[in-house]
Amino acid sequence: EVGTCRMGDNPKTSVLNQWNQSHDIKNIFVVDGAAFVTCGWQNPTMTIVSLSMRASEYLAEQMRLGNV
Repeated sequence: EVGTCRMGDNPKTSVLNQWNQSHDIKNIFVVDGAAFVTCGWQNPTMTIVSLSMRASEYLAEQMRLGNV
C-alpha cells in the first residue's frame, strides 16, 4: 500500500522525483500512497489528493511546454 515508490532527488536511491514523476520514464506519474515511506494511523486520503493535484498541475504545464 505504501513505500513501494520512494520519492527523492537521487535516481539511484528513489523511483520518483519531487513531482511524483518517474526518474526513468518521464510520462509516468505515481499519484497514490506508494510515495509515502510509512503509513501512520491517520487517513492519508487528503494528502494523496493534494499530491495528485500538485502533480497534475505540473504535468499539465510540462505537456504545454512539450516536455512530456
